[in-house]
Amino acid sequence: MAGVLVFSFWMVIAFTATTTVAESRPVHLKYVNGSMEKGAVCLDGSPSAYYHDQGFGPGRHNWVIYLQGGGWCTDATECKDRSKSDLGTSNHLEKSITFNSSYLSSNSTDNPEFHSWNRVYIPYCDGSSFTGNVEAVDPVTNVTYRGLRIFKATMDDLLSQGMKDAQDAILSGVSAGGLATMIHCDRFRDLLPMTARVKCLAIASYFVHEAHLNGSKQFESYFEALVSLHGSSKGLPPQCTSRMSPSLCFFPQYFLPTIETPVFISMSAFDHIQVRLNLFQADEVCLLHDNCTFERLQAMQELRHYVLSELPKGYFFERGIWITSCIAHNIPYYWNQTSYAQVFRDWYINGGSVQLIDEFDIPRNCSLQGIRPNS
Repeated sequence: MAGVLVFSFWMVIAFTATTTVAESRPVHLKYVNGSMEKGAVCLDGSPSAYYHDQGFGPGRHNWVIYLQGGGWCTDATECKDRSKSDLGTSNHLEKSITFNSSYLSSNSTDNPEFHSWNRVYIPYCDGSSFTGNVEAVDPVTNVTYRGLRIFKATMDDLLSQGMKDAQDAILSGVSAGGLATMIHCDRFRDLLPMTARVKCLAIASYFVHEAHLNGSKQFESYFEALVSLHGSSKGLPPQCTSRMSPSLCFFPQYFLPTIETPVFISMSAFDHIQVRLNLFQADEVCLLHDNCTFERLQAMQELRHYVLSELPKGYFFERGIWITSCIAHNIPYYWNQTSYAQVFRDWYINGGSVQLIDEFDIPRNCSLQGIRPNS
Protein backbone atom coordinates (compact mmCIF):
# COMPACT_ATOMS: atom_id res chain seq x y z
CA MET A 1 0.00 0.00 0.00
CA ALA A 2 1.34 3.40 -0.91
CA GLY A 3 1.72 5.96 1.81
CA VAL A 4 2.92 9.52 2.14
CA LEU A 5 3.96 10.79 5.54
CA VAL A 6 5.40 14.21 6.28
CA PHE A 7 6.73 14.81 9.77
CA SER A 8 9.73 15.97 11.72
CA PHE A 9 12.44 13.38 12.31
CA TRP A 10 16.15 12.86 11.84
CA MET A 11 18.28 9.98 10.67
CA VAL A 12 20.66 9.14 7.90
CA ILE A 13 22.16 5.67 7.89
CA ALA A 14 25.58 4.49 6.79
CA PHE A 15 27.17 1.12 6.30
CA THR A 16 30.56 0.83 7.93
CA ALA A 17 33.25 -1.78 7.79
CA THR A 18 36.13 -1.81 10.23
CA THR A 19 39.35 -3.68 10.63
CA THR A 20 39.15 -6.98 12.45
CA VAL A 21 38.61 -7.03 16.20
CA ALA A 22 38.62 -10.08 18.44
CA GLU A 23 34.90 -10.23 19.22
CA SER A 24 33.77 -10.11 15.56
CA ARG A 25 34.07 -12.65 12.78
CA PRO A 26 36.63 -11.55 10.18
CA VAL A 27 35.57 -11.36 6.55
CA HIS A 28 38.51 -11.94 4.25
CA LEU A 29 39.46 -10.04 1.12
CA LYS A 30 38.85 -11.83 -2.18
CA TYR A 31 40.17 -10.72 -5.54
CA VAL A 32 37.65 -10.71 -8.35
CA ASN A 33 38.02 -13.84 -10.43
CA GLY A 34 39.50 -12.98 -13.82
CA SER A 35 39.83 -9.30 -12.98
CA MET A 36 43.20 -8.90 -14.70
CA GLU A 37 42.14 -10.82 -17.81
CA LYS A 38 38.93 -8.77 -18.07
CA GLY A 39 40.71 -5.49 -17.42
CA ALA A 40 38.54 -4.98 -14.34
CA VAL A 41 41.25 -3.16 -12.45
CA CYS A 42 41.62 -0.20 -10.11
CA LEU A 43 43.07 3.14 -11.15
CA ASP A 44 46.61 1.87 -10.53
CA GLY A 45 46.03 -1.37 -12.44
CA SER A 46 45.74 -3.59 -9.37
CA PRO A 47 43.02 -6.28 -9.36
CA SER A 48 39.56 -5.36 -8.08
CA ALA A 49 38.41 -7.08 -4.90
CA TYR A 50 35.54 -7.57 -2.46
CA TYR A 51 34.63 -8.99 0.94
CA HIS A 52 31.97 -11.72 1.12
CA ASP A 53 30.44 -13.05 4.33
CA GLN A 54 28.76 -16.31 3.34
CA GLY A 55 25.02 -16.69 3.84
CA PHE A 56 23.65 -19.55 5.90
CA GLY A 57 20.40 -21.23 6.88
CA PRO A 58 17.33 -19.39 5.58
CA GLY A 59 19.52 -16.66 4.08
CA ARG A 60 21.85 -18.80 2.01
CA HIS A 61 20.05 -17.89 -1.24
CA ASN A 62 19.71 -14.19 -0.42
CA TRP A 63 22.18 -11.39 -1.10
CA VAL A 64 22.88 -7.82 -0.01
CA ILE A 65 25.59 -5.99 -1.95
CA TYR A 66 27.14 -2.76 -0.71
CA LEU A 67 29.08 -0.35 -2.97
CA GLN A 68 31.52 1.86 -1.09
CA GLY A 69 31.45 5.60 -1.75
CA GLY A 70 34.22 8.16 -1.83
CA GLY A 71 33.68 10.90 -4.40
CA TRP A 72 35.17 11.02 -7.88
CA CYS A 73 38.35 11.99 -9.68
CA THR A 74 37.85 14.16 -12.72
CA ASP A 75 41.28 15.00 -14.11
CA ALA A 76 44.44 13.02 -14.78
CA THR A 77 46.43 14.51 -11.92
CA GLU A 78 43.66 13.95 -9.39
CA CYS A 79 43.20 10.35 -10.52
CA LYS A 80 46.95 9.72 -10.37
CA ASP A 81 47.02 10.95 -6.78
CA ARG A 82 43.95 8.88 -5.98
CA SER A 83 45.55 5.76 -7.46
CA LYS A 84 48.03 5.80 -4.58
CA SER A 85 45.27 5.69 -1.94
CA ASP A 86 42.84 3.01 -0.85
CA LEU A 87 40.26 4.67 -3.16
CA GLY A 88 42.43 3.90 -6.18
CA THR A 89 44.22 0.64 -5.49
CA SER A 90 43.51 -2.73 -3.91
CA ASN A 91 47.07 -2.90 -2.61
CA HIS A 92 46.14 -0.94 0.51
CA LEU A 93 42.97 -2.87 1.35
CA GLU A 94 42.80 -4.69 4.67
CA LYS A 95 43.19 -8.46 4.39
CA SER A 96 40.13 -8.87 6.58
CA ILE A 97 37.43 -6.59 7.96
CA THR A 98 34.35 -6.99 10.12
CA PHE A 99 30.80 -6.15 9.16
CA ASN A 100 29.60 -4.38 12.29
CA SER A 101 26.81 -2.10 11.17
CA SER A 102 23.38 -2.07 9.64
CA TYR A 103 22.50 -4.46 6.81
CA LEU A 104 25.97 -5.99 6.68
CA SER A 105 26.02 -7.03 10.34
CA SER A 106 25.99 -10.72 11.22
CA ASN A 107 24.35 -9.91 14.56
CA SER A 108 20.81 -11.29 14.59
CA THR A 109 19.68 -8.69 17.15
CA ASP A 110 21.00 -5.69 15.23
CA ASN A 111 20.15 -7.08 11.81
CA PRO A 112 17.31 -9.61 12.19
CA GLU A 113 16.19 -9.74 8.55
CA PHE A 114 19.53 -9.84 6.77
CA HIS A 115 22.14 -11.25 9.18
CA SER A 116 22.02 -14.72 7.58
CA TRP A 117 22.17 -13.44 4.00
CA ASN A 118 25.23 -13.38 1.80
CA ARG A 119 26.65 -9.94 2.60
CA VAL A 120 29.14 -8.37 0.22
CA TYR A 121 31.22 -5.20 0.60
CA ILE A 122 32.73 -3.91 -2.66
CA PRO A 123 35.57 -1.39 -2.19
CA TYR A 124 35.59 1.64 -4.48
CA CYS A 125 38.82 2.04 -6.43
CA ASP A 126 37.87 3.51 -9.82
CA GLY A 127 36.74 7.08 -9.06
CA SER A 128 33.80 7.00 -11.50
CA SER A 129 30.89 5.47 -9.57
CA PHE A 130 31.64 2.19 -11.36
CA THR A 131 30.99 3.66 -14.84
CA GLY A 132 34.42 4.10 -16.46
CA ASN A 133 35.38 2.09 -19.53
CA VAL A 134 38.53 3.31 -21.30
CA GLU A 135 40.47 0.57 -23.07
CA ALA A 136 43.87 2.25 -23.17
CA VAL A 137 46.00 2.95 -20.12
CA ASP A 138 46.88 6.64 -19.82
CA PRO A 139 50.44 6.73 -21.27
CA VAL A 140 51.44 9.71 -19.13
CA THR A 141 50.06 8.75 -15.70
CA ASN A 142 49.77 4.96 -16.16
CA VAL A 143 46.21 5.18 -14.77
CA THR A 144 43.34 2.97 -15.95
CA TYR A 145 39.67 3.98 -16.04
CA ARG A 146 37.65 0.76 -15.73
CA GLY A 147 34.85 1.21 -13.18
CA LEU A 148 32.16 -0.40 -15.35
CA ARG A 149 34.34 -3.45 -15.93
CA ILE A 150 34.89 -3.74 -12.18
CA PHE A 151 31.14 -3.77 -11.56
CA LYS A 152 30.46 -6.34 -14.29
CA ALA A 153 33.35 -8.64 -13.35
CA THR A 154 32.44 -8.53 -9.66
CA MET A 155 28.84 -9.40 -10.45
CA ASP A 156 30.02 -12.28 -12.68
CA ASP A 157 32.13 -13.61 -9.81
CA LEU A 158 29.25 -13.36 -7.34
CA LEU A 159 26.90 -15.08 -9.78
CA SER A 160 29.35 -17.99 -9.88
CA GLN A 161 29.38 -18.01 -6.06
CA GLY A 162 25.64 -18.72 -6.00
CA MET A 163 24.01 -15.36 -6.65
CA LYS A 164 22.59 -16.73 -9.91
CA ASP A 165 20.10 -18.64 -7.74
CA ALA A 166 19.17 -15.66 -5.56
CA GLN A 167 15.68 -15.50 -4.13
CA ASP A 168 16.10 -12.05 -2.58
CA ALA A 169 18.74 -9.43 -3.42
CA ILE A 170 19.54 -5.84 -2.48
CA LEU A 171 22.04 -3.59 -4.24
CA SER A 172 23.01 -0.70 -1.97
CA GLY A 173 25.59 2.03 -1.61
CA VAL A 174 26.38 5.40 -0.12
CA SER A 175 27.36 8.69 -1.80
CA ALA A 176 29.27 7.84 -5.01
CA GLY A 177 28.38 4.21 -4.29
CA GLY A 178 24.72 5.13 -3.86
CA LEU A 179 24.80 6.90 -7.20
CA ALA A 180 26.29 3.75 -8.73
CA THR A 181 23.49 1.76 -7.09
CA MET A 182 20.83 3.78 -8.90
CA ILE A 183 22.76 3.78 -12.18
CA HIS A 184 23.22 -0.01 -12.15
CA CYS A 185 19.95 -0.97 -10.44
CA ASP A 186 18.22 -2.37 -13.55
CA ARG A 187 21.47 -3.94 -14.76
CA PHE A 188 21.75 -5.75 -11.41
CA ARG A 189 18.14 -6.88 -11.60
CA ASP A 190 18.63 -8.29 -15.11
CA LEU A 191 21.39 -10.60 -13.83
CA LEU A 192 19.09 -12.42 -11.42
CA PRO A 193 16.19 -14.88 -11.77
CA MET A 194 12.87 -13.33 -12.78
CA THR A 195 11.33 -14.90 -9.67
CA ALA A 196 13.75 -13.12 -7.33
CA ARG A 197 12.71 -10.10 -5.28
CA VAL A 198 15.28 -7.41 -6.13
CA LYS A 199 15.43 -3.84 -4.82
CA CYS A 200 18.00 -1.07 -4.49
CA LEU A 201 18.96 1.25 -1.62
CA ALA A 202 20.71 4.55 -2.44
CA ILE A 203 22.04 6.54 0.53
CA ALA A 204 23.24 10.17 0.45
CA SER A 205 23.41 10.20 -3.34
CA TYR A 206 20.39 12.06 -4.76
CA PHE A 207 22.47 14.89 -6.17
CA VAL A 208 20.48 17.41 -8.19
CA HIS A 209 21.13 19.48 -11.27
CA GLU A 210 20.11 22.89 -9.98
CA ALA A 211 20.28 24.88 -13.19
CA HIS A 212 17.79 27.46 -11.89
CA LEU A 213 19.60 28.20 -8.63
CA ASN A 214 22.52 30.49 -7.97
CA GLY A 215 25.69 28.67 -7.02
CA SER A 216 28.91 27.17 -8.24
CA LYS A 217 27.21 24.26 -10.03
CA GLN A 218 30.20 22.07 -9.29
CA PHE A 219 28.29 18.83 -9.85
CA GLU A 220 27.61 19.74 -13.47
CA SER A 221 31.26 20.48 -14.20
CA TYR A 222 32.37 17.41 -12.21
CA PHE A 223 30.19 15.08 -14.23
CA GLU A 224 31.15 16.63 -17.57
CA ALA A 225 34.82 16.08 -16.76
CA LEU A 226 34.13 12.62 -15.38
CA VAL A 227 32.39 11.43 -18.55
CA SER A 228 35.20 12.80 -20.70
CA LEU A 229 38.04 11.30 -18.66
CA HIS A 230 36.54 7.93 -17.70
CA GLY A 231 34.57 7.23 -20.88
CA SER A 232 31.46 6.72 -18.77
CA SER A 233 28.79 7.11 -21.45
CA LYS A 234 28.15 3.40 -21.94
CA GLY A 235 28.02 2.81 -18.20
CA LEU A 236 25.03 5.11 -17.73
CA PRO A 237 21.35 4.20 -18.21
CA PRO A 238 20.79 4.07 -22.00
CA GLN A 239 17.21 5.37 -21.75
CA CYS A 240 18.76 8.59 -20.44
CA THR A 241 21.82 8.92 -22.68
CA SER A 242 19.63 8.40 -25.76
CA ARG A 243 17.84 11.68 -25.07
CA MET A 244 20.33 13.97 -23.32
CA SER A 245 24.00 14.62 -22.69
CA PRO A 246 25.68 11.72 -20.84
CA SER A 247 26.97 14.08 -18.15
CA LEU A 248 23.38 14.93 -17.21
CA CYS A 249 22.67 11.21 -16.82
CA PHE A 250 24.64 11.19 -13.58
CA PHE A 251 21.79 13.17 -12.02
CA PRO A 252 19.11 10.82 -10.62
CA GLN A 253 16.32 13.30 -11.41
CA TYR A 254 16.93 12.59 -15.12
CA PHE A 255 17.55 8.84 -15.18
CA LEU A 256 15.66 7.44 -12.19
CA PRO A 257 12.22 7.75 -13.86
CA THR A 258 13.45 5.18 -16.40
CA ILE A 259 14.60 2.68 -13.76
CA GLU A 260 12.00 -0.06 -13.32
CA THR A 261 13.50 -1.84 -10.31
CA PRO A 262 12.21 -0.60 -6.91
CA VAL A 263 14.55 1.98 -5.35
CA PHE A 264 14.68 3.42 -1.83
CA ILE A 265 16.28 6.88 -1.54
CA SER A 266 17.76 8.13 1.74
CA MET A 267 18.96 11.72 1.59
CA SER A 268 19.20 14.92 3.56
CA ALA A 269 17.62 17.93 1.89
CA PHE A 270 20.63 19.79 3.32
CA ASP A 271 23.24 17.14 2.51
CA HIS A 272 26.44 19.04 3.16
CA ILE A 273 28.20 17.71 0.05
CA GLN A 274 25.28 18.87 -2.06
CA VAL A 275 25.22 22.27 -0.32
CA ARG A 276 28.96 22.76 -0.73
CA LEU A 277 29.15 21.77 -4.38
CA ASN A 278 25.91 23.40 -5.49
CA LEU A 279 25.96 26.58 -3.43
CA PHE A 280 29.01 27.78 -1.49
CA GLN A 281 31.82 25.29 -1.50
CA ALA A 282 34.26 26.94 0.91
CA ASP A 283 31.91 28.14 3.66
CA GLU A 284 32.15 25.50 6.41
CA VAL A 285 30.88 27.94 9.05
CA CYS A 286 27.59 28.38 7.26
CA LEU A 287 27.31 24.63 6.80
CA LEU A 288 27.41 24.27 10.57
CA HIS A 289 24.61 26.85 10.79
CA ASP A 290 26.79 29.21 12.80
CA ASN A 291 26.75 32.85 11.68
CA CYS A 292 25.04 31.86 8.46
CA THR A 293 23.78 34.94 6.65
CA PHE A 294 20.12 35.32 5.78
CA GLU A 295 20.96 35.19 2.07
CA ARG A 296 22.83 31.91 2.41
CA LEU A 297 20.20 30.36 4.62
CA GLN A 298 17.63 31.35 2.03
CA ALA A 299 19.78 29.75 -0.69
CA MET A 300 19.87 26.48 1.28
CA GLN A 301 16.10 26.58 1.71
CA GLU A 302 15.71 27.09 -2.03
CA LEU A 303 18.00 24.12 -2.63
CA ARG A 304 15.87 22.01 -0.27
CA HIS A 305 12.74 23.01 -2.16
CA TYR A 306 14.41 22.07 -5.42
CA VAL A 307 15.55 18.68 -4.08
CA LEU A 308 12.00 17.88 -2.95
CA SER A 309 10.53 19.04 -6.25
CA GLU A 310 12.88 16.73 -8.19
CA LEU A 311 12.13 13.56 -6.22
CA PRO A 312 10.43 10.72 -8.12
CA LYS A 313 6.75 11.42 -8.62
CA GLY A 314 3.86 8.99 -8.67
CA TYR A 315 3.76 5.31 -7.81
CA PHE A 316 4.13 3.60 -11.16
CA PHE A 317 7.25 1.92 -9.80
CA GLU A 318 7.82 1.10 -6.15
CA ARG A 319 9.76 3.91 -4.53
CA GLY A 320 10.82 4.56 -0.97
CA ILE A 321 11.88 8.06 0.06
CA TRP A 322 13.39 9.16 3.40
CA ILE A 323 14.41 12.84 3.49
CA THR A 324 15.90 14.51 6.57
CA SER A 325 16.91 18.11 7.35
CA CYS A 326 20.33 17.31 8.80
CA ILE A 327 23.47 19.08 7.68
CA ALA A 328 25.02 15.67 7.20
CA HIS A 329 26.33 13.21 4.66
CA ASN A 330 25.75 9.53 5.52
CA ILE A 331 25.84 10.07 9.32
CA PRO A 332 23.81 7.47 11.29
CA TYR A 333 21.03 8.92 13.46
CA TYR A 334 17.54 7.93 14.51
CA TRP A 335 14.81 9.66 16.51
CA ASN A 336 12.30 8.38 19.08
CA GLN A 337 10.77 5.07 17.98
CA THR A 338 11.14 5.77 14.28
CA SER A 339 13.96 3.67 12.86
CA TYR A 340 15.20 4.06 9.32
CA ALA A 341 16.09 0.37 9.34
CA GLN A 342 12.52 -0.56 10.25
CA VAL A 343 11.10 1.65 7.51
CA PHE A 344 13.40 0.19 4.87
CA ARG A 345 12.80 -3.39 5.98
CA ASP A 346 9.03 -2.91 5.94
CA TRP A 347 9.25 -1.37 2.48
CA TYR A 348 11.50 -4.14 1.21
CA ILE A 349 9.27 -6.92 2.52
CA ASN A 350 5.82 -5.40 1.96
CA GLY A 351 6.42 -3.40 -1.20
CA GLY A 352 4.46 -0.36 -2.29
CA SER A 353 5.68 3.21 -2.09
CA VAL A 354 6.41 5.32 0.96
CA GLN A 355 7.58 8.90 1.42
CA LEU A 356 8.83 10.21 4.77
CA ILE A 357 10.00 13.81 4.55
CA ASP A 358 11.14 16.07 7.37
CA GLU A 359 8.87 19.12 7.30
CA PHE A 360 11.47 21.34 9.02
CA ASP A 361 12.83 23.70 6.37
CA ILE A 362 15.89 24.96 8.25
CA PRO A 363 19.10 22.89 8.32
CA ARG A 364 19.90 21.20 11.62
CA ASN A 365 23.19 20.10 13.11
CA CYS A 366 21.66 16.82 14.24
CA SER A 367 24.67 15.77 16.31
CA LEU A 368 23.92 18.73 18.60
CA GLN A 369 20.18 18.03 18.88
CA GLY A 370 20.44 15.29 21.50
CA ILE A 371 19.70 12.67 18.86
CA ARG A 372 21.20 9.27 19.51
CA PRO A 373 23.53 7.60 17.02
CA ASN A 374 22.16 4.53 15.25
CA SER A 375 24.96 2.24 16.36
